[in-house]
Amino acid sequence: MIAEDQIKTKTLFKALQVLDCFTATTPELGVTEISERLGLYKSNVHNIMDTFVKAGYIKKNPENGKYRLTLKVLQLGHVVSSNISFRKTVQPHMQELADATGETIFLAIPGEDAEVVYLDSSSPRNLMTVKSVMGIKAPLYCTGIGKAMLAYLPREVVDAVIGRGLASITDNTITDTGKLLQELETIRLRGYAIDNMEHQFGIKCVGMPIRNRKGDVVAGLSISGPSLRFDEQRIEEHVRRLGAVIAVLEIE
Repeated sequence: MIAEDQIKTKTLFKALQVLDCFTATTPELGVTEISERLGLYKSNVHNIMDTFVKAGYIKKNPENGKYRLTLKVLQLGHVVSSNISFRKTVQPHMQELADATGETIFLAIPGEDAEVVYLDSSSPRNLMTVKSVMGIKAPLYCTGIGKAMLAYLPREVVDAVIGRGLASITDNTITDTGKLLQELETIRLRGYAIDNMEHQFGIKCVGMPIRNRKGDVVAGLSISGPSLRFDEQRIEEHVRRLGAVIAVLEIE
């Protein structure tokens, strides 16, 4: 949490907080919704939104009066993504994994807010899935790819995740601090993580961390699909395939 006395331009900070309100699950928001979420006066939110509209970062839906982000924001995301060089290195391997396993492959990095930030995904060619996941966020503590990274990140990151609260997303979500720490230790011992329908009911995931040449965890790779297809034998196969891909990656 940033202390108020550390913020030099408070209006700009509020405007950026407004942008953070827009997510994949809430792509459209009204002034009242944003005002209630952030505890800001409606007049302040309206002025911020008007400025963003004029700058081209937000547009208003004339049918319901709500606002949504424009492609101009996506362009900024592409600027960031293009500077993550390993994304291009990993992507061909992701497609091979998707075709070989028949499942969806995800690439993500640990975000600055103790979250997973997805960079890319690949689906089997026969599914023709083209939905972009770039920029979508998820909790580190209840996703396979998130736990795989979290297990090897510094303890202060783990403490930050716990400090934000371990909210229950499904009945299988680990919400107890002691159990989460034990889970992370198990991941370190075996080298991979399993999302046992902890983030989405009916979906399982196997994740492994990606390290750079210094040995630091910089990203994660995962295989995700319907839980009925993820028995112990298939999980072992997925672990071998993930391990084989990660072993040949050369990340600066």
